[in-house]
Amino acid sequence: MALSGCGGSTSTAPTGSEPQTIKFSFSTANPTDTFLQDTAAAFEKANPGTKIELVKLPAETEPQTVTTQLQGGNAADVMNIHSGQGQVGSMAGFAKAGLLLELNDTEFSEQLPQSIKNLFTYQDKVYAVPLSSMPTGLIFNQAKAQELGVTLNAGSTFDDFLGQCKVARDKGVSLTAIAGTVPGNPGIMTMTLAASTVYGPNPNWNADRAGGKTTFSDTKGWQQALEGVKQMFDAGCFQDGAAGAGFDTLIGSMGQGKALGFFAPGGAAKSIADGSKGAVNPVVLPMPAPGVSDEYLGTTAELALAGNAKTKSPTLVKKFLKFFSEKEGAETVAKGQGTLPVNLGNYPLPATYEPIADLYKADKVRPLGQTDWPNAKVYDSLGKGVTAIITGQKSAADVLKDMDTAWGK
Repeated sequence: MALSGCGGSTSTAPTGSEPQTIKFSFSTANPTDTFLQDTAAAFEKANPGTKIELVKLPAETEPQTVTTQLQGGNAADVMNIHSGQGQVGSMAGFAKAGLLLELNDTEFSEQLPQSIKNLFTYQDKVYAVPLSSMPTGLIFNQAKAQELGVTLNAGSTFDDFLGQCKVARDKGVSLTAIAGTVPGNPGIMTMTLAASTVYGPNPNWNADRAGGKTTFSDTKGWQQALEGVKQMFDAGCFQDGAAGAGFDTLIGSMGQGKALGFFAPGGAAKSIADGSKGAVNPVVLPMPAPGVSDEYLGTTAELALAGNAKTKSPTLVKKFLKFFSEKEGAETVAKGQGTLPVNLGNYPLPATYEPIADLYKADKVRPLGQTDWPNAKVYDSLGKGVTAIITGQKSAADVLKDMDTAWGK
């Protein structure tokens, strides 16, 4: 969808002298999700006289579309982007190019948790706000699994997981589904393993890699994670045709009972429940990893919102972005998306997350590392590499070598 231009000064004029209508482009993985529309409506209600024009973009092409629009000068006033620098359509690249509005009000900096601050800042200046914190693991239809005699829970080991793949196959379903044509999906599956094999033992692994102290190829945890993917494929854990599948396969396979789970941020569990009108109510299970005794949960704040540097309404844009960090906006997103506010506080864990509650209590939670990688090519190499592993075109060692090449020095 082409958006009309929003060119103009970036000066912070009083709100009343600015256009009180701004455009907001966004996407959601599930087309039935309305949490962003609901939050925009709540903002309009709280700020009479303002208007948020919504432009919904296809999820699979949204990063590329926003990149093209920003570079062409015709992006929306506010847009949905990725945090950090490690994916297509990430904050750091846009900020470096001068395409994003600097969020220089102190509230923006103060509301960012220290653990993720670097993902929303460039050269110590804030350019984006987080949408939510998303626990990431196996979105799993526990009720259907029990019906089929498949036993998988928060205490299951990696060997247990492999064994249950055969049990599921014998019942005519796959334990998991992956979207092999969308690199981010096999990528995030592998990152759930790396949460335990790499970032659990060494939360500073990215800094070590950036400092030249290690490489993907030389890290035992990365070898374990990639070899684990091959073991999962050999055990029949993925659906037939996984390498050629898209996003629609994930939701469709679970809804039709052809797959018991898939790998995604936890909000996908709510999307499945809502889409099935309560017929399917998945839980989020932590993904066990091979060769480790301690299990960690991966979580991500990769979804962000940012303002266009060319907006004619910089004050209104900042006010809209602040709303997502304040109580009403943050809880509207979390409730509608099925995720958590970045400043968790006393926000209750939804029942969907009951299997991972003990990991939160034990502080065994690690940010997924890809958002802090130096460029999008590294994560792309991982996602495409996993698909190549399951098609027999590459080995785990090949993929790790590709990731090191993509990283650079």
